[in-house]
Amino acid sequence: MNDKSGIPPVWQAGEPDPDGKRSDDETAVAMATAKRYIDEHFCEPINLDDLAELVGMTRFSLAKRFRKRFGISPYRYVCQVRVRQAQTMMEQGLRPTDIASETGFFDQSHLARHFKRLCGMTPRQYRTRYTQSAGQ
Repeated sequence: MNDKSGIPPVWQAGEPDPDGKRSDDETAVAMATAKRYIDEHFCEPINLDDLAELVGMTRFSLAKRFRKRFGISPYRYVCQVRVRQAQTMMEQGLRPTDIASETGFFDQSHLARHFKRLCGMTPRQYRTRYTQSAGQ
């Protein structure tokens, strides 16, 4: 995974940090790296084990520290980034059926489920509401 990302690994010791011995600065860099990776690769499958390997942590340490730093789990953050991108694409006139796979969702129903949870409306309702307000 490190080779594909273009982002160098943060923890140079080569082993995960099971004891939590990182300094606050090292943890901040690791979390920023994980977040940046998600922001840049949201349309690809992102797996917690690979993300943890990228930053040299166990998956449990990554999940705990990510949530502590950003107030959201890595999985929820990935969903949030994907939904934000879907909103942008809908605002550009694309249809939800075309957007789902381009934003990293398995299919349209996967997009709709997360979209509704985060936005309180379906993608179709959002698109209709946006096109009506843009037309005024």
